[in-house]
Amino acid sequence: MAAERRPPRGYALLPALAYQALGQRSMAAVWVGVSLALIGLAGWRGHPGLWLGVGLWGLGTIYDAWRRLSGRRPRLWPATLAALAVLYAVGWEVTEIDLRAPFVRFEKMRPYLVALTQPDLLTYPTERQVLRIPVEVPCRSAPQPVTVREGIEARLSAGCAQAGDPLTLEGEGFPPGVPLELWWVNPIGERQRILQGGRPLSVQADGAGRFRVAFLAPRAVPPGFEPPPGQSQTHFLEIHAVRVIGGPRPSEALLEVAEKMGETVAIALLATTFAVLIAAPLSFLAARNLMGGSLPTRLIYYGMRAFFNIVRSVEPLIFGIVFVVWVGLGSFAGMLALMVHSIAALGKLFSEVVEHIDPGPVEALTATGATRLQVIRYAVVPQVVPEFISFAVYRWDINVRMSTIIGFVGGGGIGFRLSEWIRLSAYRQVATAVIGIALVVMALDFVSAQVRRRIV
Repeated sequence: MAAERRPPRGYALLPALAYQALGQRSMAAVWVGVSLALIGLAGWRGHPGLWLGVGLWGLGTIYDAWRRLSGRRPRLWPATLAALAVLYAVGWEVTEIDLRAPFVRFEKMRPYLVALTQPDLLTYPTERQVLRIPVEVPCRSAPQPVTVREGIEARLSAGCAQAGDPLTLEGEGFPPGVPLELWWVNPIGERQRILQGGRPLSVQADGAGRFRVAFLAPRAVPPGFEPPPGQSQTHFLEIHAVRVIGGPRPSEALLEVAEKMGETVAIALLATTFAVLIAAPLSFLAARNLMGGSLPTRLIYYGMRAFFNIVRSVEPLIFGIVFVVWVGLGSFAGMLALMVHSIAALGKLFSEVVEHIDPGPVEALTATGATRLQVIRYAVVPQVVPEFISFAVYRWDINVRMSTIIGFVGGGGIGFRLSEWIRLSAYRQVATAVIGIALVVMALDFVSAQVRRRIV
């Protein structure tokens, strides 16, 4: 029996040629791709250490190719370590990691850490006397002082302003010693406290009923939704004379967090439900074992796969921006953004479930002359339903977390309010929102885990 002929060992000097000669085409392609990537990264950053890593990769693959050509066991791990060292070195430099920064800039984080121990959870029932002052945002002419009299008198230094403009408020005839809260109301009726130093601003009139306070006009609408040039919106500054008349109760921030978290869960639930209804039938068109029979079905398969991959590659935040512009601010835009992304994500997962079913029932029904729809109905669907439900519940859990971020671009839910509190440095309100989000996510994670465990 003739001895097996092996390619010359000299091929090891060019590992791709050696792998190709040994019939390992995928290894040859990987070697070419990794080598080009490492050379590109080293040339981009230009550090001698990176070029050393590229050289070690080359020597390591030459050694591995020589062992393979000699009929010995492959040994690729030294070259792999060299390639990973280059990749991580470039990643470290690109991300500009500074291990000292968390300690040097700790003071920047201190207010948030303190607020987490002092969330805005409780308040006391009060009796309020409210005085409203209209404010045009932004100014269309030179700002002029504005005075409002309703038994008591308040004078604002300017009747128009932009976010961040300094304003001065003076009052006469107010009840001495009674706390006065300042609230800002945007054109759609949403209220927020005027803050100073990250805390709600509160003043008291002196014995003569007078007070004077300076503050900055807050941002009350998301960036990009200000009025068109040459136009303005009417906001209101409200002065609340507050008298405590009872014991503790949930604070405004706590009630708002509870309401917005309910809205967030609803957004995620509807987005997931609609996505499942659309993704489930589409997933059968993206399963190779069902759509690989003829050229038209293969084209449908590749088209659906491409659709799922392209849509999944776009972050939900981008969809959120698109739908906010399209249908306007609010929960509907957030729901649509999550739904579109979930259709692609679930469609991909569902199709992989379909591809891994037991082929026995499918072959049996096909042999009896059943149509494609009958095969799917009686042989495929019973096998995939439990996995579909499991993935749907898990996706709902994911969407609850995603909807918080969608709210940052105006997609409704707790995210929108949280973004405003962060922008206004309302640390205690931010702490309340963070605690609410954490509790809801933990609860949903537990529920989804239990449902998936029982189903699967």
